[in-house]
Amino acid sequence: MKKQIRQFLLRQSTLTLATVSQAGAPAAADLYFTADDLLNLFFVSEPGAGHARNIAANAAVAATVHAPAWDWKDIRGVQLEGSCEALTGKVERVSALARYGRKFGFVSSLSAAEGVTFLARHNVYRIVPHWIRWLDNRVAFAHREEWALEAGEWTRRNQ
Repeated sequence: MKKQIRQFLLRQSTLTLATVSQAGAPAAADLYFTADDLLNLFFVSEPGAGHARNIAANAAVAATVHAPAWDWKDIRGVQLEGSCEALTGKVERVSALARYGRKFGFVSSLSAAEGVTFLARHNVYRIVPHWIRWLDNRVAFAHREEWALEAGEWTRRNQ
């Protein structure tokens, strides 16, 4: 199932990220993202954005990714909870940005000067999920499968 979820994530462009402000107010933001083999998600954002400020204060996040659907029978997607951080290491940052650029051509089409400006103004963030739910109404209404990350391994929660 991990492979199926990863393939699904790679075919989608946008996630909805849920954060909580320091005052306790919920917030949601739609962001372009990419994923790696471990189901970590990566996005790029300005550090002054509301969700970025929320993450700096509280790393706990939730997110959803879903395919377009106009019929309830076609609803499918991923819900997750995890932690989020701005990547600070140069190697991690460059690797994540390269992965992001392969998915979104506008990044690789930036000129050298634009690329330097882009990198200076934006952080690269990684979401590390600790719980994932796959929802697929194509199988059955409200069909879902859940996993939790325990001791570095994904364990199925509902059988």
